Amino acid sequence: MTLSVTLDASPEQLKFLWQDLKQKQPKLRIRNAAQQLGVSELDLLLTGLGESVTLLKEDFAQILIDLELVGRVIALTRNEQVVHERHGTYVDFTVNKAGTMGLCLGEIDLRAFLGYWHTALAVEEPIVNTDKQRRSIQFFDIEGTAAHKVYLTDNTNEAAWNDIIAKYLREDQNHSFIAQAKPKKAYPNSGKVTAEQIRDPWSKLKDVHHFQAMLKKLAIDRLEALQLVGKDYATQLTRDAAENTLQLAAMQKLDIMVFVGNGNIVQIHTGPVSKLVRTGPWYNVLDPDFNLHVNTEEITDCWLVKRPSSDGTITSVECFNGKREIVLTFFGARKPGQEELSGWRSLTDKLERLS
Repeated sequence: MTLSVTLDASPEQLKFLWQDLKQKQPKLRIRNAAQQLGVSELDLLLTGLGESVTLLKEDFAQILIDLELVGRVIALTRNEQVVHERHGTYVDFTVNKAGTMGLCLGEIDLRAFLGYWHTALAVEEPIVNTDKQRRSIQFFDIEGTAAHKVYLTDNTNEAAWNDIIAKYLREDQNHSFIAQAKPKKAYPNSGKVTAEQIRDPWSKLKDVHHFQAMLKKLAIDRLEALQLVGKDYATQLTRDAAENTLQLAAMQKLDIMVFVGNGNIVQIHTGPVSKLVRTGPWYNVLDPDFNLHVNTEEITDCWLVKRPSSDGTITSVECFNGKREIVLTFFGARKPGQEELSGWRSLTDKLERLS
């Protein structure tokens, strides 16, 4: 239930309402609390300014570059349906000249789209039933939605972490956030494009990264393209395809790539998955260096997608939510110039038969 009364609440009133909600629902996560209170996650965090929350400068890319100095951390990226957590070090984070796109390759593998990033915070939260604090640096977009979070661990250089907080500390710790809506993507040709108009450019793809440019030129969304292109390129799978993909990969001890994005950033895990656990609607990977949490009840469409490339056919499993947004993607582990893993093709063949 959303308490819309909080839309006009002062920071003091919002802080009281949040504290009251936490007492009544101690396990409630901040993202869900924000939804219940009818505000953004950033709005809630800002009620802790001067106490548990510190404003940092909007030097988002430079902060991510400097995080290499702190060593191993947890990088967390999520959308409404999927949470992706990866232990590792930020190595050689680079940014384009315009400062709008960032790239990190390694244990922590990121594609950052910085154009709508808005606020950076240092946050300290009490860990339940302990006297310890969970420390993080969190980035938010213009809507007040979390873009990316970085958590300190026992293996992090805490002195270097403190140095980063001090270096990027904002002098003015007063912050009045007014959410702005991101421009909505327009698809003027939706419902007007034929299968052949999609199949022709699809068949000529040389790189999977050219797929988005193809969609932009056609002016349709991704799901419409999959629905129209034909079963030799895209086959609809059962809604439990994400769970089946993880189970088959674990059984085969197969290295896979797991992509999760939210419009601000894409985070990627490459490697095997092992410990799989179901908790209510959530299907989880709980490995030492990689955690994935998928709300399978909110995955509405899953597709097996085949794209031609200069390295041969590249196959992916793509999962969508009810808003037609892609929220989770699987590939077989590979690098440019390499063919797809035969084990991955075997796995996807099994998924296709299950459908």
